[in-house]
Amino acid sequence: MTGKIQRSVYLVGNPNSGKTSLFNAMTGERRRVGNWPGVTVQKLEGITNTDLATLTICDLPGTYSLTPATPEEEVVLKTIDEAATGCIVNVVDIANFERNLFLTTQLIELGIRPVVSLNCFDSFTKAGGTIDLQKFSAYTCTTPFPTVARTGEGTKNLVEFIGQNAAGISSDAGNWLSLPSIWLDATEQALKSKGLRWDSATATQRYAALSDLIRLHPAQIIPELIEIRQNLAKKLSEGRERPVKTTDLACELASDRYRRIEKLIAACAVVPGKNIPAWQEKLDRVLTHRFFGLPMFALMMAWIFWTTFSVGEIPMGWMHSLVEALSDFVQANMQESLIKEMLVGGVISGVGGVIIFIPNILILFFWIAILEDSGYMSRAAFIMDKMMNSIGLHGRAFIPMIMGLGCNVPAVLATRIIDNRFQRLLTMLLIPLVTCAARLPVLVLLCGTFFPENPSMWMFSLFFVNLLVLIFLGQFISVIFKTTENSPFLLEMPPYRLPTPSSVFHMLYEKGAHFVEKAGTVILAGAIIIWVLSVFPREVPLSCDYEMQLTQLRSQEATDEVTAKIADLSHKRDIELLEGRYMARLGKFMHPVMAPLGFSWRETVSLIPGFLAKESVVSTLAVLYLPYSEHTGDAMRKTGMTPLTAFVFMTFTLLYIPCIATLGVMWRESGSTRFTVLCLVAYFAIAYGVSYVTLKIGTVLQGSSGMAWFEGMVIITVSLFAGWYLLKTFIVTISGSKCNSCASCNSCPTKSKQDCSGGCP
Repeated sequence: MTGKIQRSVYLVGNPNSGKTSLFNAMTGERRRVGNWPGVTVQKLEGITNTDLATLTICDLPGTYSLTPATPEEEVVLKTIDEAATGCIVNVVDIANFERNLFLTTQLIELGIRPVVSLNCFDSFTKAGGTIDLQKFSAYTCTTPFPTVARTGEGTKNLVEFIGQNAAGISSDAGNWLSLPSIWLDATEQALKSKGLRWDSATATQRYAALSDLIRLHPAQIIPELIEIRQNLAKKLSEGRERPVKTTDLACELASDRYRRIEKLIAACAVVPGKNIPAWQEKLDRVLTHRFFGLPMFALMMAWIFWTTFSVGEIPMGWMHSLVEALSDFVQANMQESLIKEMLVGGVISGVGGVIIFIPNILILFFWIAILEDSGYMSRAAFIMDKMMNSIGLHGRAFIPMIMGLGCNVPAVLATRIIDNRFQRLLTMLLIPLVTCAARLPVLVLLCGTFFPENPSMWMFSLFFVNLLVLIFLGQFISVIFKTTENSPFLLEMPPYRLPTPSSVFHMLYEKGAHFVEKAGTVILAGAIIIWVLSVFPREVPLSCDYEMQLTQLRSQEATDEVTAKIADLSHKRDIELLEGRYMARLGKFMHPVMAPLGFSWRETVSLIPGFLAKESVVSTLAVLYLPYSEHTGDAMRKTGMTPLTAFVFMTFTLLYIPCIATLGVMWRESGSTRFTVLCLVAYFAIAYGVSYVTLKIGTVLQGSSGMAWFEGMVIITVSLFAGWYLLKTFIVTISGSKCNSCASCNSCPTKSKQDCSGGCP
């Protein structure tokens, strides 16, 4: 019995064409699907089987063309030769047929015959579109398959075909999208100047020769191609009133491609017009309004934080009761030993102190999944474009930043979608200032303990302080190191859709599984290490013989008074023991550095394991405060932590150095040790400075009115920022905003650098 054929399949397509959805449908994987370019910033691989073959499916980054404008598009170009030896599936969003076929045309021009997935076919036909698949196949020499990747419709036939056929139809006869003879002859001559032939050249060599013909900058033009370019321009000028110049060749090739695409569509398809429903236009006018768009986004985030507390409080209580029951069970059924102490004081208290926040994290990601699947997150990126501009970036930078709400590691990886190095490094610097989900347990614990009346408002205010720091730091750096380079921000505005339960469920499953996995590895290891440092050395000098006194009390009649004395004496003994152990020594050694912020040695030392995983801050506090109370928040309040100190500690936790995984990715993506070290120093300095100022302002304003001063400070800060934003927006509106892209490039036909918010004229 012979083994199955091993075949590599590469998915290539525009951003937001449903490429990753198709990958999920073909492989059964559950990769994140988003409505913006850049979700896939590196190759993703999965495996699927047919009767005859084992297919390795590779999901390449989304790209509008083979011309690499960003690092993610370079991945596609660098992989194209490897992909040409296997099977290329070109994912075409048929609802945007003409634009998506531009990439198809480029592939066919290089001699590649992809299998074409005509995706979003249900939306196309529902809108009244039709296509003759036989004509499309005959005119393009490809094999088309109607698919609906979101539901998996049509993917089975596509996979079975790929398993039986190595590639699509390879004949060039009658291919309407191939290079015209004039262009083909010139490209063959360009290849000969390099000692190559069209028949034996690879796809990238053919692409390079074609690119050399249409270069605009004189310094990049190869001398051997000057005559070839002139002859090409002369042939293209035949029969025209205005002669074609060599500087017009790039536009001529692009225009010719679209003429071929228009001819193809006219011959085999009826494409419906873009009939946007009236309700969607009205909703967009509100959600993307220049004045109210950002406040609407802020209100949505406030709603998310409110539900994170109010709805999550009930299941969080269940989780807390479960952890307590497990601790009581171990206490009652295990003999006294070091193992028992480790299970109760290290594993259950440390890991359990983090696990109880799973409901809150799932609620947060439930709303993020809803916003993504509904199509709103792309609108959020659009309305954030102006704010990104104010810190030297554009809307594309918002994409990795909003991903940072989940985890900073993939967010830093997503900066590959930014082609300008200065902007990419600036975005990398700012991403760790975005509050990731790992910091959420700290906020939920302290906001719920010290601000029980309205924890969601305080949590939102912390995110707001976070945002202010991010904006002012970005503005400061963009002023000091000002750059005029700015690439165009291309963003697909998807139609509003009802989120699918399966998509939301799989995102929640992925995030929950990731959190539990981290709790069972990094956090567990950190909790055990903290416990070890908290129970050794075993022999600690005590102020009195507690065991003798406890023995005397236990020999007396068990009354309420005696029981209270035993509990009080045991409590004092445990605190003295903890104060004499390695963890306390380490904390007290570091405490002078953090004392100006009002932190005790326990808060100080809890920040160390937070470098491994931010959730470990809570697990460390749970271990260190266990002698005081089983509830960490109550113990912190009993030992003297005030609401002001809690707010300062949360502020510091949000801003100080990111986890080691994020720093590692920053070092790898930036390629600079110096940049990574400077970021490390900058984060600590920013966190320390902002926390110190917050503490001093709070100390000055604090009075007999309790927390009213603090609420007033938050309200004033929010009001000042909102007023600044609205005033700035009003001034820009009155004076006339400038198109950032056209101001720094030659793409604007009028060269007037005018307002191009509605597209270049």
